[in-house]
Amino acid sequence: MELLPDNKSLSDDIDVILKKHNIDSSDHYLILKEFLLSTVLYHWEDPLISDLIPLKEGMEEIRNAMKMFKKYRYDFKISVFGSARTPKNHPLYQLTMEFAQKASLKKYKIITGAGPGIMEAGNLGAGADNSFGLGLKLPYENENEIFRQRPDHLTLFNNFYSRKHTFYREADAVVVFPGGFGTMDEIFQGLTTLQTGKKRITPFILVDEPNGTFWKEFDAWINKNMQHLYISGLDRSMYNICTSADEALKRIDDFYRIFHSYLTLNDNEIFFQLKKKLSKQEEELLEQIAIENDLTEMLYVRERYYPETALFVYRFSLNKLRDFVKIKLFIEQINQRL
Repeated sequence: MELLPDNKSLSDDIDVILKKHNIDSSDHYLILKEFLLSTVLYHWEDPLISDLIPLKEGMEEIRNAMKMFKKYRYDFKISVFGSARTPKNHPLYQLTMEFAQKASLKKYKIITGAGPGIMEAGNLGAGADNSFGLGLKLPYENENEIFRQRPDHLTLFNNFYSRKHTFYREADAVVVFPGGFGTMDEIFQGLTTLQTGKKRITPFILVDEPNGTFWKEFDAWINKNMQHLYISGLDRSMYNICTSADEALKRIDDFYRIFHSYLTLNDNEIFFQLKKKLSKQEEELLEQIAIENDLTEMLYVRERYYPETALFVYRFSLNKLRDFVKIKLFIEQINQRL
């Protein structure tokens, strides 16, 4: 942030405060200093109290959620969305329970909105120790009973934006069962963040009962009304439709068979972390797959330690990547062809 000359004293004061409280890590220091400067400078712009409240609430809610998840940083987590109105005797409720139970046996954690319906089914199926809730403060929708056993696995939100940010920030996979306006809101925000590269690519799975038509008709509507005109020809590949718990879990397992994760640097480099070191022949195939998906200049970087495993880092350059769905297709081909 570029300060005006008369802001120099403010910058110096913030330096004193940070050093007084032993914040001397260079990365943390610079970010926190920018944060405090931004806060005070915004105050000088004379905002209304109503302008400040959502900023304060959102920051506290995200901070509380990050604190809750901190010791589970290396656990695989699945965000589950769906209707709060689904009754206990409905096949989708039972299907959600089955999915969450089988996911927990694979040591996957389940994150829901902590409410009734599909959310409750997901938490019950996973069990208290494998469940997390991101509850919304509503007069008619309270958190489900399972969080009475693990209140430390529940964070309450007053704001949708901070809650949805947390759902997608923590998710290694997203699984969505049929639902209403809230579910559609969560789906389209999720797909938009994937489409634009604002969220790292993860499995995004729409689950229905075997004879269900909800997601089939959703996909048909997207194909008829959006495809080619409002979204690219590949964008529908961002999601997959499944009709059983086993099929959904296989999609997730297959996505992470060899691929582990990736990160981008300087908007033109991308580092993929794989679960095995490739042979020379496999590296040549990987480079070929990369070129097919607008990635170039592959380089093996190093092996690095990750809890309970080793990861092998490969760097690529981004060649005017426009469709982030190509990263998903690249990952899927890594797992299928190597």
